[in-house]
Amino acid sequence: MARERIMVTLQGDEKDRPLVEAAARLAIGINATLDGLFVEPDASAYLMWTGPGVAAATVMAGAVDSIREESDRCAEVAKEVFSDVLTGFDRLSAGGRFYRVSGSVPEVAVEVRLSRYVVVPAEALAGHGPLAEFVTAVLIDEQIPVIAPRAGMMPPETIHIAWDGSKEAARAAAGAAPLLTIAKRVMVLQSDRGLDFSDRRSAPPDRLIDWLSDLGCRAGTIDIDDHDHVGNAILEASKGADLIVAGAYGHSRLREFVFGGVTRSLFHAVDASSLLTAH
Repeated sequence: MARERIMVTLQGDEKDRPLVEAAARLAIGINATLDGLFVEPDASAYLMWTGPGVAAATVMAGAVDSIREESDRCAEVAKEVFSDVLTGFDRLSAGGRFYRVSGSVPEVAVEVRLSRYVVVPAEALAGHGPLAEFVTAVLIDEQIPVIAPRAGMMPPETIHIAWDGSKEAARAAAGAAPLLTIAKRVMVLQSDRGLDFSDRRSAPPDRLIDWLSDLGCRAGTIDIDDHDHVGNAILEASKGADLIVAGAYGHSRLREFVFGGVTRSLFHAVDASSLLTAH
């Protein structure tokens, strides 16, 4: 019986196959089910741009129809790729479910609830492409850990945890627990730079290392204080690691979530080690 649930986002293009393959290997590694999620554009949202007059409404209605037709095509491609990949994984092929959802971003983001992880394209986490807003909602509104497969093995054998004692870092570490228990090497990256005073009490890596020990993980530490930019220091220290585990930091600005500098550096490094992040 599977102990976890993973969802993988699909777009109906050539990027789907490697993403589903990575998610499938991850699901096998932690004994999880794997479901596919195709988020189609909310065609009705385009109606808000309709100008006055019958002609404008007619043009917009035709555009909406075209969007729906393209969405139908992409959904079929996504479903076919998802099913085809899962046929290569005996344990997953019988139970994998495919969901096609539409609506506003907050409406469709609720589909990920009860998932351990949502596997997403690296460019979406970096804020690009049609899934970018959805991925932000999964992280911030639903607070589900997100994994962006980039470089490295999946499931990961070497994991680096960026630790500063914050609640975001703690949520990311706790979310990574199923992966940490099967990793061969775990390292804790720690820096005092940029920490709020309230975080300093929990910042020492010993607290995290004790928690990892309870999981059966023996972890080492890497001090990255000698680098001017924490985000770049994490990336530099994690070259060769399969997965970086890091909190997603930021704040709300007039209903838009603005990520901090370190988080943006990690999100935008699409060629770096794979990333697991949580808010």
